[in-house]
Amino acid sequence: MTLFASWGIILDDVIFPDGRSAMGRPGGGGLYAVSGMRLWQENVVIYAAVGPDFDASSLREIGLDGRGLIVNERPTPRAWQLFEKDGTRTQIPRVTRGDWNAQLVEIVQAEPVDPDIHWAHFLGRGSESELARVRQLHEAGILLSAEPIVGEDITAAELGIIQQCLAYFTIFSPGESELRHLVGDRPVQDQLRELAQFGPRFINLRQGAKGSLVYDGEADQFWQVPAAPAQVVDVTGAGNAYCGGFLTGWVSSGSLVQAAAQASVSAAMTIEQIGPRPLQPETLAEAQARTQAIQPLIQPLV
Repeated sequence: MTLFASWGIILDDVIFPDGRSAMGRPGGGGLYAVSGMRLWQENVVIYAAVGPDFDASSLREIGLDGRGLIVNERPTPRAWQLFEKDGTRTQIPRVTRGDWNAQLVEIVQAEPVDPDIHWAHFLGRGSESELARVRQLHEAGILLSAEPIVGEDITAAELGIIQQCLAYFTIFSPGESELRHLVGDRPVQDQLRELAQFGPRFINLRQGAKGSLVYDGEADQFWQVPAAPAQVVDVTGAGNAYCGGFLTGWVSSGSLVQAAAQASVSAAMTIEQIGPRPLQPETLAEAQARTQAIQPLIQPLV
């Protein structure tokens, strides 16, 4: 079996601007990335260290099984996700720093690489063990997509590790804030070109409701990708799902337009409910139809 994969689960306690809440929802960047892949591919897996408080059966709703779970005595990572009216999100971990780092980084990165993985999405935090792990995945022949997790308190050393990892990624998808941290504040096309010089072929700037700007470094070509229409309920995980959709689209088609369309639709279908998109009998056909509708709107910049 050949697999698409990602790493990490967080239980989200979501507080919306109007005071509504949704508690204990399975989430985290890795899980949302895999749910974005699952709209297009059947053989996907989430690898995650979780505690006895995690209900593995909750993965079935989004078309996953528990084969990649590492259950231990520590609690599952859990965090408040606080949303403001302007769309700003603040994440506040609800477990100790030791448990957070162990479950999301240390335990999963110590595991042997599953030989069934051929394509994967990596979330980079700039931890000390990260560069060795990325090299290990690359040497195993895995095509890697990645996104950075960059907070205001990130250190120069952590940024340096993320930059060193870029040499091993085919696809790199920062948001606007992460982009500024990595290459400074300058015209956006200059920023994307500079990142591409570190190694990735594709630099995908995720821009929320504005869609995304995709740079193909091999062709030196920029593409404007609109956000697919959506009935917005909860924007948690949209960017992660975008990454999963782009990876599966590129691998299956070799077409930037197809990959970008799938990315946009994965994000749109993620934000139409609380949590990852449930997999219903009609879900996959809907994803295909929405992809066909948005493809003509993806245009190269001249």
